[in-house]
Amino acid sequence: MNTRASERIHVGVPAALKWGDRQMTGIVELVNLGGMYVATTKCPELGDYVDFLFSLPGERRSFRVRGSVVFLDNGPESTGHPPGFGARFERPPVGLLEAIKSLDKKDH
Repeated sequence: MNTRASERIHVGVPAALKWGDRQMTGIVELVNLGGMYVATTKCPELGDYVDFLFSLPGERRSFRVRGSVVFLDNGPESTGHPPGFGARFERPPVGLLEAIKSLDKKDH
């Protein structure tokens, strides 16, 4: 049974990440209406809040959103995706949700 907010869409876009006193970059590999998977060399802890800044394919604007870390994958790439973490959006801007919905329509 799929309990996701929407289908995951592969985007592969760079993102600026900030949590606590750490700042780094990562790659938004997958996105859906509920959150995203970010490939990165250093991961926050489960439950940490992370601030993201990124653009989606076909969008000129950047989106700033906060997410809570709900999944960690520090394992090798044999899992099918690079090490990183999953984050659930916290009050995402409407413009971001609309952009994700339009990506989903282009994808199918």
